[in-house]
Amino acid sequence: MGSNYEKQVFAAREIFLKYDQRIMTERFPIKSDEKYLYLKFLGTDYRVCRENGEIEEQKEEGYVPCLDYQVVMALYDILCYPKGRPALSGEWRTLASLQVTHSSPSADKFTAPYGKLFSGKAGALADACKRLGGRRLDVPASADVSWEIPVFSFFPVAFRFWEGDEEFSPVITLLWDKNSLDFMHFETLYYVMNHLLERLKEVIRPIAIPGCYKEDKKHKK
Repeated sequence: MGSNYEKQVFAAREIFLKYDQRIMTERFPIKSDEKYLYLKFLGTDYRVCRENGEIEEQKEEGYVPCLDYQVVMALYDILCYPKGRPALSGEWRTLASLQVTHSSPSADKFTAPYGKLFSGKAGALADACKRLGGRRLDVPASADVSWEIPVFSFFPVAFRFWEGDEEFSPVITLLWDKNSLDFMHFETLYYVMNHLLERLKEVIRPIAIPGCYKEDKKHKK
């Protein structure tokens, strides 16, 4: 089955099948039919097979198997982990403020390389946030880019970006709802953060390079 990540993906499928799928569809506004559960995760459509737990991603050629560790673990966690009906508080928090212990790595370690990548591309970055279904936010700190992006239709994250200058490096900050740990494990938020940054990079690349823009069909309306 390949790498340890792939083995964990297959193990997670078996765990998923032990949960009551009826509760999943009642807890969140998730589309479903007899064969699949359907979720949009950071602008991409996925479906989970109700019989064997396999996750598929929608591509131009149709649905294809997805073995992306960060994606599948985030999907399984949001479906299986919550207890009851978690609700958003409407209050934003940093990732560090959500953790129970202080043993986890700083989010800056993961965001810093993307800050450099997005430097000088604030306009294209804002467009990328919009294409992922985001809405612009006003913030007192006057970030160059500030958007609320739907991770899932029922679970957003706040993305902020400040351009750098001669003295300071570009800065990215992600803010999470105060009740985020009612939706997913703390570790899963790192998977979501990394995948969001990768999705922004994917979307921004054709926008930011003159003459290379090609509209992403998945985000047409």
